[in-house]
Amino acid sequence: MKYAAAAFLAIALAGCGSKTVDSELASDLSMNSAQTAKQLLTGFYGVENGAWRWTAKSFSVALAVPAGAAAKGGKLTFRFVFPDPAFQALHSVTLSARVKDTALAPETYSTTGEHVYARDIAAGDLASSPVRVDFMLDQAIPPGPVDVRELGVIANRIILDSK
Repeated sequence: MKYAAAAFLAIALAGCGSKTVDSELASDLSMNSAQTAKQLLTGFYGVENGAWRWTAKSFSVALAVPAGAAAKGGKLTFRFVFPDPAFQALHSVTLSARVKDTALAPETYSTTGEHVYARDIAAGDLASSPVRVDFMLDQAIPPGPVDVRELGVIANRIILDSK
């Protein structure tokens, strides 16, 4: 069953056009959930403090398309923290995202603390489930001698809702 779900996800993300929703996939990803960890495709590090994960400069997720979103469109919400160490090193970050071939508008964050990146997604980009969302930061903290990871922002939750 584990391999069947992984195979489905790989085929669906490759663009086979399947309209079937894998019942094991979620449209609401909490970063501390072991059940949704398989939907964190690239650029995420392990759970820290039982609640959140650092991202790299680029990171991707697979989200189930919620009921009605293929007809009405959806709203993508990414809840994250721009922590003080990243702010001290970078001063600001610009976050953008891509769903299929559609680039979502970027937003620049120049204060520390909690932030929300929210964007509408056209119904046409949600025609098949799962949908891959690729996030990109314009800069990240490079790996160093103390922490060998490339560090972007602290991810808390990613949600795809139907309009």
